[in-house]
This record gives sequence, C-alpha cells and structure tokens, in this order.
Amino acid sequence: MRTALAVIDRDGVAGLTMRKFGAELGVDPMAVYYYLPDKGALFDAVVEAVLDEVGLPEPAPGATWQSVVWDACQRLRTVLRRHPHTVPLIGTRPVLTPRTLASSDLLIRQLVDTGLSAPEGLRILTCARAYTLGHLLVEVGVPAGPPPEANVAPAEVMAAYPALAAGMAQGYDPDGQFDLGLRALIDGLGGR
Repeated sequence: MRTALAVIDRDGVAGLTMRKFGAELGVDPMAVYYYLPDKGALFDAVVEAVLDEVGLPEPAPGATWQSVVWDACQRLRTVLRRHPHTVPLIGTRPVLTPRTLASSDLLIRQLVDTGLSAPEGLRILTCARAYTLGHLLVEVGVPAGPPPEANVAPAEVMAAYPALAAGMAQGYDPDGQFDLGLRALIDGLGGR
C-alpha cells in the first residue's frame, strides 16, 4: 500500500482512484479489483499502512498511562505530518480490519497495564486522538475553498487589532502549541 500512500501524498485523497492506483503499479486497473474489492478497501489499506508506520513500541518499564498516551500521540503526529493528506482519511474513516483493531487493542492493553481500566483507556485515547487529529487539521490541512489572499494581515491592518498583533508577534510554534494542548489534556484527564 506504499504506492497508494505515495499517490495520496502527491495528489491528495481525491487523487487516489483505482485506475490511477493500477497505473502506478503498472497493471490494468481492473486487476486491482482482484486484490481489493473497491475503493473503500483501498482506503482501509492506506490507513493500515499509516498506522503500521506509526507503530506501537513497548512502553518503558514503569511507564505511566500519561507517558503512553503522550508517546502515542507524538508518534501519530510525526507520521501524519509526513503524510498530511491522510489526516482527513485517518480522522473520518473507521477502519475495522484485524490489523487496526489489533493495534488499538494493544494500545489499550498497555494502558490497562499502567492501572487504567479498559473503558478508561479507550475514553482517554479517544480524547487524545481527537485532539491530535484536530491540531493536525489546523497545522497541515489543506484549506477548503479558494486559496486565501496573500498578505491578508499587513501591518497597517493588524494595527487595528493590537492584542492579536501582540499575541502573534512571537510567530507560530506548532510543536509548542501541540505539546501545550496535549499536556493540558492529559493533565486534565488525570482527574477523570
């Protein structure tokens, strides 16, 4: 599925068709249907490929649920930044294949091993994953609609909004923003 992922990286999710996938593989597009029944199965395979890239290493001895969730979200973000066009696919396509279910099960078992119950682990992972995907949509997502106008915020316009201008003076630090929000979420869930 690396080929399908490469097509999405280059052309976006809408650019991945069975015909284009077949052409990239150098086979008749109809031959693809022998292995994948439809485009949904192709998307499922792409999600699996991305999650395989995320991986799930064993937690360090003495790991806490907070460190397990932190590491899982950081790995997910790192991989999805390499494949930004997959963010909407990962966020909206429920893939219930044995590989994706096994990955989720392993992560929840790791959280159970730190002292959480399985329902607590699932709720915490769901919140942290939603935060991660939402942040990524802002960070690397393709804007909807026509391209924004260049120089939307020149200095003379921003002078009318001094608090906003002061807040933006340090620039945008996506890593710092992500870490701040994830830490706040994890800390807040600590009192669950």
